[in-house]
Amino acid sequence: MTDQLFQTDDQTARELEGQAALDQLRMELESGNIALPPGQSIASVLAMSSPPWHTATVNPFMRDWSMAGPRGDVARDDPGPYLDDVQGSKNTLQYKAHSYPTKVPPEVIVRLLLHYTKPGDVVLDGFAGSGMTGVAAQMCATPDQSIGFEFAKHGRTAQWGARRAVLNDLAPNATFLASGVTLPVDAEAFSSASAALLKRLDDELGWMYRTTTPDGHAALIDYTVWSEVFTCPHCGGAVVFYDTAFSASTGKVRDVFPCPGCGAAVGKKSSPPLERRKVPVRLLTGEVIERVELRPVRVHYRWRMGNVTVTGNKPLDDADRAVLARVASLTAPGAPSAALPISAMVHGSRLAPKGFTAVQHLYADRALASLSRLWTWAVEEPRLDIRRALKFWVEQAFWGLSWMNRYKATDHSQVNRAQSGVYYVSSLISECSPRYNLEGTEPKRGKRSTLVKLWQSVPPNADIRITTGDASALPLEDASVDYAFVDPPFGENIPYSDLAHVIEGWHGVLTQVEREAIVDKARGKSNREYADLMTACFKEFSRVLKPGRWMTVEFSNSSNVVWAALQEALTAAGFVVADTRVLDKTQDSYRQATAVNAVKQDLMISCYKPDAATTASIAAAGGADPTVWAFVGEHLKHLPVVHDTAGVLLPVRERHSDRIYHRVVSYYVSAGLPVPMTASEFYRGLDAHYNERDDMYFRPDQVETYERKKMTFKELASVQLFVTDETSAVSWLRQQLKRKPQKHSQIQPDYLREISTSGDRPDQLPDLRELLEQNFVQDSDGAWAVPDPRKSEHLDQLRQRDLLRTFDSYASDTGPLHRFRGEAVLAGFRNAWAKSEYDTIVKVAKRLPPDYLVEMPAVLAYVRNARSRLGQ
Repeated sequence: MTDQLFQTDDQTARELEGQAALDQLRMELESGNIALPPGQSIASVLAMSSPPWHTATVNPFMRDWSMAGPRGDVARDDPGPYLDDVQGSKNTLQYKAHSYPTKVPPEVIVRLLLHYTKPGDVVLDGFAGSGMTGVAAQMCATPDQSIGFEFAKHGRTAQWGARRAVLNDLAPNATFLASGVTLPVDAEAFSSASAALLKRLDDELGWMYRTTTPDGHAALIDYTVWSEVFTCPHCGGAVVFYDTAFSASTGKVRDVFPCPGCGAAVGKKSSPPLERRKVPVRLLTGEVIERVELRPVRVHYRWRMGNVTVTGNKPLDDADRAVLARVASLTAPGAPSAALPISAMVHGSRLAPKGFTAVQHLYADRALASLSRLWTWAVEEPRLDIRRALKFWVEQAFWGLSWMNRYKATDHSQVNRAQSGVYYVSSLISECSPRYNLEGTEPKRGKRSTLVKLWQSVPPNADIRITTGDASALPLEDASVDYAFVDPPFGENIPYSDLAHVIEGWHGVLTQVEREAIVDKARGKSNREYADLMTACFKEFSRVLKPGRWMTVEFSNSSNVVWAALQEALTAAGFVVADTRVLDKTQDSYRQATAVNAVKQDLMISCYKPDAATTASIAAAGGADPTVWAFVGEHLKHLPVVHDTAGVLLPVRERHSDRIYHRVVSYYVSAGLPVPMTASEFYRGLDAHYNERDDMYFRPDQVETYERKKMTFKELASVQLFVTDETSAVSWLRQQLKRKPQKHSQIQPDYLREISTSGDRPDQLPDLRELLEQNFVQDSDGAWAVPDPRKSEHLDQLRQRDLLRTFDSYASDTGPLHRFRGEAVLAGFRNAWAKSEYDTIVKVAKRLPPDYLVEMPAVLAYVRNARSRLGQ
């Protein structure tokens, strides 16, 4: 199709490597060594793949590639969690190259890679989406002065050099997008080939997009506005939505307007509302469907007057309608024939009632005729990299040339105006021409030009491997990955596989939805199934991650239940959380998340896989008391010794005693081991084994570093402890009384002020006096103080007895618990776990509000593991 352009030796070698790998992949598929899901064809998978770098199925070339570097528990200085502010832009070439429901700007990931990895390290993104982690791995090869200054400011040196990225996603359309932004393409060859495709389309079908201006000039159509036609509920007459509801002067749509037939006030939400009007329509595929009536009402055009481009719009004339009639007689070779699983789709109810039940139904005749030819010609391109690039480019129009492209009169352009994240056919539609969408009215700034610049920036030796499949079964060896960054699917926020149907329908390779980690009632996937799938994925990430290495999880969901499921999955997989930061997208920065529950904002969770020696010693000892201090010692090693910003030394929240104990409980329970000590016993041991400074605990080898750093600052910012439950109330009291003993009357006003802002919670707070009596000691003057660790055994015994008595009342009854003591629940679960009374844990758990578990991951760990022991 295109001239065989001169290729460099490197390009030739890469082309030969790709052809050989394609033949090998074909043999693997035909022999059954790689099993394809039902409905997937070998031909379609091969056509979508660029092996050995990318495959639209499990990548058989990845395992050997990943083993090229050092594996296992390789000694390395621990960087600790990333704590600095980050900045990212949504205006980079890679970020804008293709639309996708969610993306993290690659500049954000670059900083994480520079912090956690070294040049040549293997980086995993198990939910890769559109491939931004791969982009970031390549960006690390080019030093950025501003990032270098950021690192230097905190006493670190950025080690520049490309990282080796492993990208996995369940969705074939996602991994294809990732290949488009990470794999090298001969940019000049693409420019020539894409220009040739547009010219060929102009030569063959250009007449479809030509019109005449009102004063007789030949012009090109940029887009045609189509309007839905309704039926008036009062007179039964036709109501053309554009003519009656749209105001050309304001560009806005009125909610209520007069019927042109009877004058009655009507609207989509009036009472009674306008009625949907459906008519039989014959498609270019030969199908006849019943669909909402759509009528072309306005043509927007442009034409050249000397060196000036003139634009305008007009109603359709007889010649325009004759063109549409001629288009209706065409065929669409290469168009998809892909039914949409309407009953299982989140937005199926938006499509089926309007008559759209298959991918090919989503296009006007002109769009289907154009796209089917462009797609067919792209597939015929002999060069592998150019073929991939042409398909990546044509994909840009699959949504933008569909009926879902809304007409938005006040926007500067009508390109890609489909509503993000949903299937929605508006009552006003822009049917764009392919050239308007794929090149733009200013070719030097359009999509084609953007992609040329993108591929000019991709290194020719990009070391990326992309695989398509289940994140819980990666084609990687144990301990072969140095760092993982994951941006997982978040419950029921976005129906990824639903949205993929438009693009995957053209490729003929579909996402295997049964392994999709989402909450989807239509597919029988609840929060429980989501948690199980996420746990399986995180366990796989732990398997391939080297011991002592880090994983960053980006979380974006407002659901407490989903946040609980994610925490449950992380701890069940054996990861230990070291830091949680708020990613403020309006400010492009992290902020420390001091509250346990911060799900209303985007979070960056930093967690690590414990060292192999620590894990082995704890397992061998069966969770005996001494192993707790081995775990705590390693955990403190992974935490930052100091953290400062804007000239203020900030406390490290994870070094506080209550947070350390929470990590201990979560780890032991998730490992199926008994928690060897109570909170009071733990706090006593913590004081005995480790050094306390400013309410934080340090290893002996860390104290001097902290003290030296503290001397260089005028102040240490205090941690704001919020009273949200009994545990935090005791921590708050401990903080106050550690400064100086106080009488009940002295501390009560501050305490009441604190709990007045904690809201109405099901976790019932005991009376202040009861909290003091059960957790603190009173001197001869009546002042309450923190007990001497050597004299608090009896106090702890009395407290535990009271908590277990309260728990027994929860276990002896049924029905929802609207008010309860969280500490009693935790103490009761710990006692029941030690006695193997798993049914008691599950019984009480059913009585607790689901949202409460979000605040108590340790409680959640008991529940999950008890269910597992019972085979539930």
